[in-house]
Amino acid sequence: MQAVLLTRRRLVLGGLISMLPAARAVAAEPAGLLIMAGAGYKRPVEALCADFTRETGIAVERSYGNLQQIFAQARASGRVDVLIGDADFIDHAKDLNLPQRQMLGQGKLVLAWRRKLLGRRSPDPITDPVRDLPQMQSITLPNPKQAIYGRAAEQWLEAKGLWAPLQDKLKIVQTVPQVSAYLTSGQIDAGFMNLTEALAVKGQLGGFITLQPGADSYAPIDIVAAFPIAGAQPESAASRTQFAQFLQGAAAQAILRNAGL
Repeated sequence: MQAVLLTRRRLVLGGLISMLPAARAVAAEPAGLLIMAGAGYKRPVEALCADFTRETGIAVERSYGNLQQIFAQARASGRVDVLIGDADFIDHAKDLNLPQRQMLGQGKLVLAWRRKLLGRRSPDPITDPVRDLPQMQSITLPNPKQAIYGRAAEQWLEAKGLWAPLQDKLKIVQTVPQVSAYLTSGQIDAGFMNLTEALAVKGQLGGFITLQPGADSYAPIDIVAAFPIAGAQPESAASRTQFAQFLQGAAAQAILRNAGL
């Protein structure tokens, strides 16, 4: 009987020992990331996340919206591992405590228009935006109080003396993808969006003009990846470090360049 009990104990102990390496492997797996980003950068962020997961095996949860929507989500959840958007907008959300920044590129505002605008394809119906915009029947832009490129569009229109005269033609929406949806469906004549979105849907547009920042235009837009302080959310710290390193690599830089950043 004692020999049988001893054998059973050895079998149980051996089984527990054989399970230890697997348990260690599970514990050693890096935690997944939660990345929040402005909706106008959904396409490049999706490409970045796909490459990052392929390279590291780390899963990435994503959330998009205008930055005020993203800020509200971050406050409600109490967590954000990476926030991608305009540095100035993020600076004003001090309660989120995202002091570590990695520069991704310069955001560019564009004025785009639908196909067959004014009944012709060539020459382009908008060559001088200040002169030509008042001829449009309808113009759309993201909400200036909530979205990066809505604020940039308002600044540009104000600088050119067009904000007040065009009020009855302006349609305010929530995000950049909503602007492109109106333009690509032909429901709106012209609209303001970022260069990244315009490049992604250019085959469905009549055309677009890139508007440069400056003193008589809109303020420069620095697109960054913002991270929490080093000691915050320790469970995802290692994954955040890997993502920051990945952003510096050739594959990530190529994605950002192709997105107009």
